[in-house]
Amino acid sequence: MSGAAPHPRQGLVTAWLAQMVGTIVLALVVATYVRSQGAPFASEGRGFERYIFTAILAATIPALYFLRRYKTRLDADAAAIRERGVPDPARRQAVLRNLSIGGALCELPMAVGALDLFFGGDVRWFVGATFITLAMRLSYRPFVRDP
Repeated sequence: MSGAAPHPRQGLVTAWLAQMVGTIVLALVVATYVRSQGAPFASEGRGFERYIFTAILAATIPALYFLRRYKTRLDADAAAIRERGVPDPARRQAVLRNLSIGGALCELPMAVGALDLFFGGDVRWFVGATFITLAMRLSYRPFVRDP
C-alpha cells in the first residue's frame, strides 16, 4: 500500500517545529530549575535591573537582521521546487543552515531573560522574553505563499 508522496517542505517544517518545541522545553527547564534551586547568582550585585527591557529588545536585533537572508534563501528554495518539482539539494542545505542560525539568534532574548532570572530578577521578564523568542521563531517559519 503506497501513501502519498511527502511534501517537499516536510523536512523544513519538522526542523522548525523541533526548534519551537525545544524553546518551550528549555524555558520550562530553566523556570523549574530556578523555582526549585533558587537564583544561583542572586547574591552577586544587581545593577542592571533597569536595563533588562532594553537588553531583551536589543537581543532581538540579530535575529531580525538575519531574517532577510533567511527569507531570500527560502524563496530561492521555493523557486527551485516550482521549477523542478523537487528541492535542489544545495539550496535546501542553505535553507536548513540559515534556519539553524536564525533559530539560534532567536534564542538570544530568552537567554537574556534567563540570565536576569539567574541573577535574581523577576520571572515576568523571563516569561516575556520567552514569548518574544517564540514570536520571532514564527517569523522563521518555512512556509511560503503561493505566487
